Amino acid sequence: MRKTVLTLAACCCGIFSAANADDGVEEGVWSGDVTFGYLRTSGNTDDSSADLDFKVALVVKPWGHEAKGRAYGASTSDTTTAESYKLGWKSTYDITAKDYAFGALDWNKDRFSGYSRQSFGTVGYGRRILDNETYTLNAEIGVGYARQRTAVVDGPPLVPSVTEDGASGTLGADFTWNISDTSAFQQTLYVFTASDNTFWESVSKLRADITPQVGLAFSYTVKQNTDVPPGIDKTDTLTSIGVNYQF
Repeated sequence: MRKTVLTLAACCCGIFSAANADDGVEEGVWSGDVTFGYLRTSGNTDDSSADLDFKVALVVKPWGHEAKGRAYGASTSDTTTAESYKLGWKSTYDITAKDYAFGALDWNKDRFSGYSRQSFGTVGYGRRILDNETYTLNAEIGVGYARQRTAVVDGPPLVPSVTEDGASGTLGADFTWNISDTSAFQQTLYVFTASDNTFWESVSKLRADITPQVGLAFSYTVKQNTDVPPGIDKTDTLTSIGVNYQF
């Protein structure tokens, strides 16, 4: 099902990515951000949506660690129209100043996607292609294991859920442009491919600081599964604008 939603929410998981978790992070100290957004309309229509996301990171060189999560829901006239959850963990180990190895676990649950649950475990190699005060660009490649459960289609005809297991490959990239001392843009793209399905997610984010800890954030997320049950759209989108707090 294709969903385009404007909600008071934060950019997913902050302005900096796991692949470069040590940017702006004090070594040996946990840091991160947390956001809650809520929007409700009433009258001729009764709509509501809520979004909660968080990220925490720790750098003890040559190691870097990050945990992140997100929960989103929306309803119209007491009928749920969107419900999704996301959790992830990533650890990196610096081989050189530009090269690193990583291991990651990702879990997604979405009631209105072609896949109700997806889990990915990945190990791989990353390269910091650009790393200066204005631009950063990281690229990753990895292999791992994927477990994906297709959604049930009520029909007619009824299509039962199927669990797919197997090896997977991962490609990823993230780009950050520090436009000024108070604003930044980030683009990330990650692809998980297995024999039965390829899942990819693109996130575009723009942040403008109000204070060093609080900022206005805009993000646009596109998610797609290439092989979905009949009657379900391959692509979902989420547009969000709101406030987040960094610590």
